[in-house]
Parts: sequence; C-alpha cells; structure tokens
Amino acid sequence: MTVFPAASPCAVSLTVPGVALRPARSADLPFLRRLYRSSRDRELAALNWPEAMLRDFCRSQFEAQHQDYTHRYPTACFLVTELRREPVGRLYIDLSGPVIHLIDIALLPSARGRGIGTRILTAVQERARADGKPVSLHVQHGNRAAADLYRRLGFRLTAPGATHDGYLWDADCIESV
Repeated sequence: MTVFPAASPCAVSLTVPGVALRPARSADLPFLRRLYRSSRDRELAALNWPEAMLRDFCRSQFEAQHQDYTHRYPTACFLVTELRREPVGRLYIDLSGPVIHLIDIALLPSARGRGIGTRILTAVQERARADGKPVSLHVQHGNRAAADLYRRLGFRLTAPGATHDGYLWDADCIESV
C-alpha cells in the first residue's frame, strides 16, 4: 500500500517565489502517478507497447520507486509543487543529514521551461547556504536538460555512474571561484 510518512516540519521551510510547496498526501497519488508517467513518456514511446501494458508498467515502477524513497529516506520531505493551487510537480528532499539530498524533482510537461525548476533549486541552494551544507543529487543519463540546468546553477559532476551521475553544489566552493 502506497502511503507517505507523516509530514515533517521542513515541509514549509522553503520559500519559492510564485510556487507553493506542501506535504504530499494519499489524495495526491493519482497526480503523482500521472507525473511519474509524464517523466517517462519519451523513453516509453520507443517501446511500442499497448496502453494497458504501459499503464501497468508505470504503476508498478511508481510503486517500487515510492517504496524505495520512503524506506531509504524516512526523514525526507515529500512535497507537491503547486501553481495557483494546482499540482504541477513534486520535490522530494532530505534535509536531515550533513548534506541536503535532492531525491527527486519533477514537473509536468506544461510546467517545464517556465523557470519553476530554477526557482525551486535556487530556494534549495539558499536553504543549504543558510544551513552550511552542500546539496547532492543524481541525474539519469540522457536527461540533458536537467544536467544542463544543474551545471548552470553551479552543481558539479562528482560521481559518474552506470545509469545516473552524481552532482554536488557547495556554496563554499562556488563563492571561492
């Protein structure tokens, strides 16, 4: 059964101009499944599977990912991103350790390319600077737009991987350059 951990105090600790962030709840699951599917549409189009198979595949992959995230990051904030009270994305972030880990950020296609992701990431960086922590994240190979955005915001590649690359942003390193 898919559920979210109880909302943590960090759920309201990021201020993003023009964007609302709120704790995800069970009622958001249909939206979050649709968001997950939209983030995989390009890769799934090449499979030429029937719609029912794609739907079942995405549902099972979403469930597996959700289970992994909630078990691996029990203190994380699982947030829904809203514009004008309509959900447009998600931000999953763990602020509890010595490094802020951006677990996942995703936006609906209609919300991409409008500066929303940049504003969210800038707010995360401001929080990290205030807390004196670096920010880590992973980017799936082939997601050039995300990798370009992270590099533009000062993240640097630190851990090339087989399927995902690790990036790190550290205010001390950026300010000394």
